Amino acid sequence: MSKARTFIGELKEEFFNSTETLWENEVRANLFVARILLYTAVIAAIIVLLSVFHVFSISSAVLIRYLSVAIVELVIPAALCLYLKGEKPWLKVILMLAYVIVLARLHMVLGHNIVLCLVFPVALSVRYYSRPLTSFASGLTIVTYLLASYYGITHGITRVDLNMLDMPAGAVLEFPIAEPLRDAIDPSLIDNNQLFFHFLQHSFLPKFILFTMIAIICSMIAERGRQAIFAQKAETEKTERLATELGLASAIQTNVIPNIFPVFPERKEFDLYASMTPAKEVGGDFYDFFFVDEDHIALVMADVSGKGIPAALFMMVARTLIKNRAMLGGKPSEILYDVNNQLCEGNVAGLFVTVWLGIIEVSTGKGISANAGHEHPVLRSAGDEYRLVVYKHSPVVAAMEDMTFKDHEFELKPGDSLFVYTDGVAEATNSSDELFGTDRMLDALNKDPDAKPERVLENVMDGIEEFVQGAEQFDDITMLALSYNGPAA
Repeated sequence: MSKARTFIGELKEEFFNSTETLWENEVRANLFVARILLYTAVIAAIIVLLSVFHVFSISSAVLIRYLSVAIVELVIPAALCLYLKGEKPWLKVILMLAYVIVLARLHMVLGHNIVLCLVFPVALSVRYYSRPLTSFASGLTIVTYLLASYYGITHGITRVDLNMLDMPAGAVLEFPIAEPLRDAIDPSLIDNNQLFFHFLQHSFLPKFILFTMIAIICSMIAERGRQAIFAQKAETEKTERLATELGLASAIQTNVIPNIFPVFPERKEFDLYASMTPAKEVGGDFYDFFFVDEDHIALVMADVSGKGIPAALFMMVARTLIKNRAMLGGKPSEILYDVNNQLCEGNVAGLFVTVWLGIIEVSTGKGISANAGHEHPVLRSAGDEYRLVVYKHSPVVAAMEDMTFKDHEFELKPGDSLFVYTDGVAEATNSSDELFGTDRMLDALNKDPDAKPERVLENVMDGIEEFVQGAEQFDDITMLALSYNGPAA
């Protein structure tokens, strides 16, 4: 009893309380079935017109009487559905009920000519992706088919074939004119009850077996469609949730990296500007700048292996470790040595980071840098062009414990400039798989070598965009430029 109540509850839920996931599909299905009913009404009207010209052997009076009612039964629920824009959960039941009853009515009149149409409501029910609705349409079709057949046979409406008659052996039928079989034999030979029994045996059972097979297939298709919709819904929700999380991660990353310019407006010794353009919502590149003490500024340009959230998380850890260690003092090589050992602990993902770390004494312009597998920096002397500073790299950070790093000394004079970047700049790719390269980068830098740092970065980005011409980029583009003005007066 409890199972029966559960099943009835499920049917009620399916029929009258469509889930939000299926509602949009159900509205479209209602409108689709309504249009099919209207098309069927038009076809029935054409049959009525043709019967007037005796195209059919059935009397036009019978056709007009039954088909006229069928047309009305089709048009009313279809018009109601279109008026309500398909937005009522009970419409699907009304539409299915009307269609099944109309087809059963047509079966009484047209007999074998219409029997194939009995599968139409079941086939249309698949559009709702509801197994209970398909089962309902199948059961309703069988019941109305039987009732219509019995009514048609007992009232002399359904056409008779030889399989439905129990004729004596050797009986001969003669047809002097074209007329239905029922009118060509002695009425005393026709027993309506026996006729219906023979109909069940010779006509209904074969069709019932075939119809059941079709109904089972339709029911399975409806269930698979339902599962596919819910699976797609779950995937869409997952994608939306991931997009939200990525958006939040991007906002966090943006806020973590200093992005308010001008920076240190009270310091007149230098001008500085930096930018980061992730290839995805979040990236593995990062830059940083901070004062170690009143006279020393640290500059960081780094690129974590990989993309997406794992690289972004690793980036945030690496940035924090570098800054915290740099604040304790020491040369860049010593800072990277300690940071390397800390990052190697528990690095199960096997990520690593390339780092250019420089510390500049702003009062003199003297600097020390360490390059852990990163791109070569670019320096420009006052009145000259930007040029690559090429030297042997140290190992990347977080690849192996106890790695040592080499320091490189440099000196900035008033008017000199420094440009550091990640490989996303030189490896920007156009549609022909050509790389932007360092030569084009230098051309962009030297387009206006005396420009302020912000304009310098804009020139490089303009050069990249002109080169790639909208081609999708697969690496983050991060840059930092500093121009040295000399010691404060």
